[in-house]
Amino acid sequence: MTPQSPGARWKTIAAIAAIGIALAAAWYFLPRPRQTPVAREAVVIALPMHPTSLLAHVALDQGFFAARGRDVTVLEYPSGKRALDEGLLAGKADITWTNETPVALAGLERSDFRILSTTLVADNVNKIVARKDRGISKPEDLRGKRIGTQKGSAVHFFLHLFLLEHGLTDKDVQLSFLKAEQLPEALASGSVDAISMREPYISQALALLGGQHAALFEAPGLYEQVDLMVMRQDSLQRKPGVAPKALQALLDAEAFVADHPQEAEAIVAKRLGVDAKNMEGALAGFRPNVALSQSLLILLESEARWAIKAGLTGQTTVPDYLSLTDVADLRRLKPEAITIVR
Repeated sequence: MTPQSPGARWKTIAAIAAIGIALAAAWYFLPRPRQTPVAREAVVIALPMHPTSLLAHVALDQGFFAARGRDVTVLEYPSGKRALDEGLLAGKADITWTNETPVALAGLERSDFRILSTTLVADNVNKIVARKDRGISKPEDLRGKRIGTQKGSAVHFFLHLFLLEHGLTDKDVQLSFLKAEQLPEALASGSVDAISMREPYISQALALLGGQHAALFEAPGLYEQVDLMVMRQDSLQRKPGVAPKALQALLDAEAFVADHPQEAEAIVAKRLGVDAKNMEGALAGFRPNVALSQSLLILLESEARWAIKAGLTGQTTVPDYLSLTDVADLRRLKPEAITIVR
């Protein structure tokens, strides 16, 4: 091949450059399909300010709901029972998180809600704080004492199981039903001798009473509390896009917690206004679990029987909780998480 002269080489380079510029210009001016913005939908959530709403707190903190096209309004409640009763079932919210006990009781009275998934399982959330100056140093000393708790909630059911575990029954104590946020002060003032509660109210009670004056009773493994995501049936029908996007946001949060457990712990402490030191290791017994299992239905039925026997309802028949469960959206997102026998 005959070598090109310097002038010829420059002409070749110029020609290639001109072609490149022409192609770039053509690409720039080519008509392109217009991008459709992600449809955003407003949703109101009733958020319990307790640690077992872990995935909801993480999803909100990390913007996972917004990333999934949801414009979220948050209504905060002191407990899951209040979020369910005063938020969701009162028509103020579309979706909530709560433990299974209030859901079991709600199912005895109504059928206008649907369980979308479990979100977390934990077996050492609930605890009992008692006053030592009332002669309480061991669980058996609770006999005859006035114990405060939140009626019809996980802490109430835990107290029932705790008493049985130590040879007592509900009739061996005096139950005093108060709002969750009232319990620490009731214990500190002496209007009750002990309380059955969970964080952040356990830490508040200990701080008010003084650690040296308090007896703290725990029972790991006694009761596996399950937290649920629940939605109004009419919201499911009017806003069919909310449930799958909310579930996906929780799956995002579940992955985040698995990868960043200490950061998740700090997020919960910050959102609950609890000293981070009090939350150290608190989530160790939490098992985030976006799923729907047969064991959930069995637990709900068991608690319905307890509520009937305890006179917490006028109903006498255990509901069909399967009919109150919507598996469709979770099945599309994570089919292996569905183990309910239909």
